[in-house]
Amino acid sequence: MMKLLLLLLFLGSLLPAAPAFHGYLELRDTNNEPFYAHLKGDEYLNWFESSAGEILLFNKERQRYEYAVVKDDKLVPSGIAKKAHTKTRALQPISRQTLQRLWRQARSHERQRRQESP
Repeated sequence: MMKLLLLLLFLGSLLPAAPAFHGYLELRDTNNEPFYAHLKGDEYLNWFESSAGEILLFNKERQRYEYAVVKDDKLVPSGIAKKAHTKTRALQPISRQTLQRLWRQARSHERQRRQESP
């Protein structure tokens, strides 16, 4: 029993991040119209990806979903609200490579922060 517990603790320490929920979520735009999106990322960096492939973030100040943009090597809300039934998008789509780079940077930054804190 003790060996099993130690094995589980060891294996748990090898998992650096938990994946986000993989199913579609029904979200609401500013007009309370529904749209569907996947939650992507993990605890280091996360975002919503609409069924059309749009990268979205929730803007806490404005209490709405907005298209994401990259600013100062961070994924931030653009100020452009997501509307369920329109083709309005952020000015510059975010590539998969950019998302992976930002995620790796966020993960690395968090690891450094944890090592530096007592």
